[in-house]
Amino acid sequence: MNSRTRRQALAGLASASIVSLAGCSDALSEVSGGPDPRVTDTESGQSIGDALTGSAEIRVLVVNDGDSGDVEVTVKTSDSNGNTLDKFTQTVTIQEGESRRVDFNVSPSDGAQRYEATAEAA
Repeated sequence: MNSRTRRQALAGLASASIVSLAGCSDALSEVSGGPDPRVTDTESGQSIGDALTGSAEIRVLVVNDGDSGDVEVTVKTSDSNGNTLDKFTQTVTIQEGESRRVDFNVSPSDGAQRYEATAEAA
């Protein structure tokens, strides 16, 4: 086999491998299922207009639109410039179609002005 034919054969094999692998990632994401959580509401016992000081309870309502499974719920506090100061995380199991309140008892850093809650499949 001359070098030109060999190069063409190797290039063809590489292209075929990439195309076959690209199809696998879509198939895996369709089969895997799992939770599809979203935060629908948050509230705190303290006014966010005031700096969060001492300890605070933050309640996060999470809805799971996917299959049952573990969900990682995170609350981040930030200062007035948007810099993240603290990150608090809990992992909970939420059933398919279930709404669940996740309570955080936190002691935010000095200067915390606001918080944000997120949820994602664990």
